[in-house]
Amino acid sequence: MGYLYLGEVYTRKGGNSIRTFKRNINTSFFHIISQGINKEYIFDSQENKEKYMKIIEETKEKINTTILAYCIMGNHIHILFYEKDVHQLTKFMHRVNLIYAKYYNKKNDRVGYVFRDRYNLQPILSEKYLYSCVKYIHNNPVKANLCEKPEQYEYSSFKKNRFYTNTEIERNVRKFIVMREPEEDEEQEFAFLEVERDKEQIGKELLQKTMEENHITKEELKNNIELLKRIVKNLNTNYNLSFRKIEKLLGVGRETLRKIVQ
Repeated sequence: MGYLYLGEVYTRKGGNSIRTFKRNINTSFFHIISQGINKEYIFDSQENKEKYMKIIEETKEKINTTILAYCIMGNHIHILFYEKDVHQLTKFMHRVNLIYAKYYNKKNDRVGYVFRDRYNLQPILSEKYLYSCVKYIHNNPVKANLCEKPEQYEYSSFKKNRFYTNTEIERNVRKFIVMREPEEDEEQEFAFLEVERDKEQIGKELLQKTMEENHITKEELKNNIELLKRIVKNLNTNYNLSFRKIEKLLGVGRETLRKIVQ
């Protein structure tokens, strides 16, 4: 995961305020929060929540993007996106909220703003923050005492992502949500953070990192069975790197590698 590039900035009007955004953000993960004007409960009914979900589905047919997690509450929504082009994300949210605002105003015979300052966009700049964000989104209804467990809430992605795209990154996020939740202080690398990069390059970087952290050469690593087992399992299981590629990377035969991880 990258860091925020402190480059050129630009401003954009949103409601009655002007927000300043950094350009060239070195991440493709974005958490968006959109709230009703004056904290109004604009999603106060099942019908309204369903309408907003339908608008998202229809908009995805025109502006395709990857929605990793979401939760629709009474007066606000959370959506976690994976999107390389932040301008596509801006177009997506502008269209969704504009269509919903027209629907909401017509339904309630009202005029004026429906959403507060359009939306708040937060770039996700670390693995820990990404994990915290997914957990935070799904725990919103629990904190609001709408349910006891996140899986009991109908309008979130905890049990099933309604906007499932079947991409590698989406599949890995689902595994991350369903299989286990790491302890807060546990350091773990998640494969879905790297899906857009070449797997062999990932392997090289991980190998280099392991050798540097353990002050060991590649030849010494071959004789350190426990450490070798750990890195082979990580590459094969978490990063889906084949034994053929791991063999090429480490200089250890495939049959030996298979025996090591058994």
